[in-house]
Amino acid sequence: MEAFVLVIKAQQFALSAWDMSTSHTNIPFIYYFKNPNSGSVNDFMQSNKLRASFLKALEEFPILVGHITVGKDGRCLVDVNPHNLNMPEYLESQSTVHFHDLEKAKFSWDALPHAATVGVFCAAGVSGIIKLVNVNIIRLAENSGLVLFVSIPHYVVDGVGYCAFVNRWAELCRWMQHHATENEPPRHDYNFDRSTFGRYMPDNRAPLNSTMSMIYDSPSYFGSLLAWISPETRGNLYVNLDRMKDITGHVFHISATSLGALRKSISKCAPQTQKISDNDILTILISHVISKGMKDDAKDSQGLGYFASVARRATRAFTGKPKEFLTMMS
Repeated sequence: MEAFVLVIKAQQFALSAWDMSTSHTNIPFIYYFKNPNSGSVNDFMQSNKLRASFLKALEEFPILVGHITVGKDGRCLVDVNPHNLNMPEYLESQSTVHFHDLEKAKFSWDALPHAATVGVFCAAGVSGIIKLVNVNIIRLAENSGLVLFVSIPHYVVDGVGYCAFVNRWAELCRWMQHHATENEPPRHDYNFDRSTFGRYMPDNRAPLNSTMSMIYDSPSYFGSLLAWISPETRGNLYVNLDRMKDITGHVFHISATSLGALRKSISKCAPQTQKISDNDILTILISHVISKGMKDDAKDSQGLGYFASVARRATRAFTGKPKEFLTMMS
């Protein structure tokens, strides 16, 4: 731990307006690992190696050990202070659920072991502050496997950054498992400075489409209120409002085989020089599900008059019965 603190430098990362548009959510992915040698206690994803490789990956992602703060101009930033690090919530627990039980249930939401860490909303954990990485390692019955929850606030990293961190953690864990006596793998450098985009954008750019223009230009009194309160209070508000609603949870289980088949199909329609990542495919799938849900909801509203449609939406908002669903990817 001391070695980790020594490599972290004091720095601040200003968050953009686009970052703040996703400030209410986390990116919550679930990973399943089956133990091919069930019953063996000491050789399957050892706790010490998981934690050591996790800290090693954090060295290259210092933004994930900072505090969300609000600057004098009202904008949020991530403040990394080596003398006051915001260490991630890293929990490990034991479940009575067997991996075979999850397989039989086809990894359904109801069969999923309960995660002790934060969920889909960006809220404070047991420490009372927002953690920028939340991990819950759940070891399954008879050492049959492991379920890994990793949740990161969406306004700190996007899907690409999330996958980069998890993949780097996995890479370092494999190295500790098989090549610990060799030299450490080359360090990776990542850029978390949002202003970099502006410096490399061309001068002549296409105008924003109408939807994006409306997001930036349309005033929102509720949005102004959310921007005024602290990130922790804002997160608690979302969590409490969430309890009032009837949300159907569902886990979409995507196997490595399915990802490979999708990548192969998509590659046939993409330029040969274009690399298609797992995050690209997952983003497409999530967008498809959300778009279909919005389309179905729009169909339900067809035939209603203007005032009836407004009344319906208001009733949903105030009675806690909106047609929404929670999406988690595994």
